[in-house]
Amino acid sequence: MPNRLENKVAVITGAASGQGRLAAQLFDSEGAALVLADLDADGLAETAAWLTSAAAPPITVVGDLTQEDANERLAQAALDAHGRIDALYNAAGLVRFSPLHETSLEDWRFVLDHELTMVFLTCKHVLPSMMEAGRGSIVNVSSVSGYSSGSKRHPAHAAAKAAIAGLTKQVAVEYGSYGIRCNAIAPGFLIYAEGQRRIAGQSGSGPPKEAVPLGRHVAPEDTALCALYLASDESAMVNGQTLVVDGGRSIT
Repeated sequence: MPNRLENKVAVITGAASGQGRLAAQLFDSEGAALVLADLDADGLAETAAWLTSAAAPPITVVGDLTQEDANERLAQAALDAHGRIDALYNAAGLVRFSPLHETSLEDWRFVLDHELTMVFLTCKHVLPSMMEAGRGSIVNVSSVSGYSSGSKRHPAHAAAKAAIAGLTKQVAVEYGSYGIRCNAIAPGFLIYAEGQRRIAGQSGSGPPKEAVPLGRHVAPEDTALCALYLASDESAMVNGQTLVVDGGRSIT
């Protein structure tokens, strides 16, 4: 079914590269009007320049989404340009890996700010307009590290991603009566092709691909397709769920 996001306004964070950029390209091809956010101005401009099928030229917002003012600007930019926000895909995130006993308080707070606080703030600032409209879909990014497949050197990351799954359920319960859905994607170990990720050193070390029943690790295209489904009306009765995208790794 083509044009699954036709006549929808979608906000995507982390759109300068990786999962966010792939989602922007996919949402664009499905007819969405896009509002893209990232701290990386150059990467965000590259993403916007590559979009050719958009219903309207993409709006870009450069800012630190761990801060309230950047989230206020992001939501207002979408409303100023389009008058509403139909979907939010929270793909932004930064992480630092270390064993718990070697994790500094600075690194702990960095990960919580850049993986959990950003999700809280972005949701907070898009919800009022969604409530007024009586509809909306929020898609967050959790991780299998947060609840099933434990990985070494992931304490802050696992804690943040588990919290995102819990926050997702809370939003789903509290705002479902307004017609707002909130779901999360929990990827397994992500492999980026050359040039897909602008920030090095973010992946850590994953299990051998032979440990995955489907025989390969997750690609950002896999998560983008799931985000498209959850943002679209095809998932109209899916709410408060965390969709695991790991090739079956977490069930072995």
